[in-house]
Amino acid sequence: MAKLAINGGPNTINRPLGVAWPEFGAPEEEALLDVLHSHIWWRGGYQEAKDSWVGKFENAFSEYQGVKYAVAVTNGTQAIECALKTIGIKPGDEVICPASTFVATATAVILVNAIPVIVDIEPEYYQIDPDAVEAAITPRTAGIIPVHYAGYPADMDRINAIAKKHGLFVVEDACHAHGTQWKGQGCGSLGDIGCFSLQMGKGLTCGEGGIVTTQDEQLAQKAYSFHHIGRLSGRPFYEHHIVASNLRMTEWQGAIAYQQTKRLPEQIQRRTANAMYFETGLREIPGVEPMPRRPEMTRWGCYFYHFKFKSDEFEGLSLQRFKEAMAAEGLPLRSGHLHPIQKNPLFVNRNFGPVCWPAGVDAPDYAQVETPVADRILAEEGCSLSHHTLLGDRSDMDLMLDAIRKVRENVAELM
Repeated sequence: MAKLAINGGPNTINRPLGVAWPEFGAPEEEALLDVLHSHIWWRGGYQEAKDSWVGKFENAFSEYQGVKYAVAVTNGTQAIECALKTIGIKPGDEVICPASTFVATATAVILVNAIPVIVDIEPEYYQIDPDAVEAAITPRTAGIIPVHYAGYPADMDRINAIAKKHGLFVVEDACHAHGTQWKGQGCGSLGDIGCFSLQMGKGLTCGEGGIVTTQDEQLAQKAYSFHHIGRLSGRPFYEHHIVASNLRMTEWQGAIAYQQTKRLPEQIQRRTANAMYFETGLREIPGVEPMPRRPEMTRWGCYFYHFKFKSDEFEGLSLQRFKEAMAAEGLPLRSGHLHPIQKNPLFVNRNFGPVCWPAGVDAPDYAQVETPVADRILAEEGCSLSHHTLLGDRSDMDLMLDAIRKVRENVAELM
């Protein structure tokens, strides 16, 4: 008689895991009603920006993340665009990005008329590979966008050293890294400028939204102007100094984001405790292992939870077959953003739309860009769980471990 659910046996998990995301309650409801009854639904209606909900969010988030300045914007993609404009990107500049990320990391570069150069990732931590970064530098390279993928920090010591050596800017894509720290310092404060997303699935959300962070006052002032139609703080309202868009966050978003920021420390503690418990169990099951922890990572926000599948310890079972068996047991395993972005049709077919690149300057043939480490991890190794799965209780962790253990013990049924 079959034991595995994929072959007709009983499944291990027959109830939802984790929590319904996002978590909310009376504080969010009260904040939204406050905005409604205030008749001031945008931050510009307040004489002092700090008195607005958006201003309160900026201050609360920057304090928790350990960064001096923050400018809330419409979404994470435009946070990257705003950061690139703030840093002084020029048409035709090259900006180095990792293959394993959400596509907006690179498309934001194109949207400011620069050229993304896509490189491979580290096999241990799934982060941008500093060696690949240095190998990709050309005379046109202007900067690096390290992505703190899955909430893990990229190797910022090496990235910053490379940037300093070659005179490059560093824009941190911290859209997964709310709360993450490198050597006690928050992501988004480690490079020249940082970017976060507050999209619905993120570990800190207001549905849609983003925030730009920096330790540099001048960059903060420029980011403010680029998000506020070229206005300067403290100057007359109808005085505009640069060509810029309107990337302002609404008070509705600010109210939710502020209250969600207050929840974030406890949520990170819960995820961390559950992750450590889950990892202890994973280590007891042959063929699966947790991601190694960088010693420099002093706090992990945990967006995706990745663990590694080892086919040779599963009697040669393929990753795809393992995921099918796990889904039947009630635990779907995803790939996160491990799919190399250059394989998207927009890059393969060079569907870039109108761009203002200098004469004689063109983007790479992305169909020829090879990222063998990212390809291998996607095809053979990477297993991902959502962050809100780790917000449940210990019984959820036990059920997930039971499902993995059951498949391992009955792997012969899948061969």
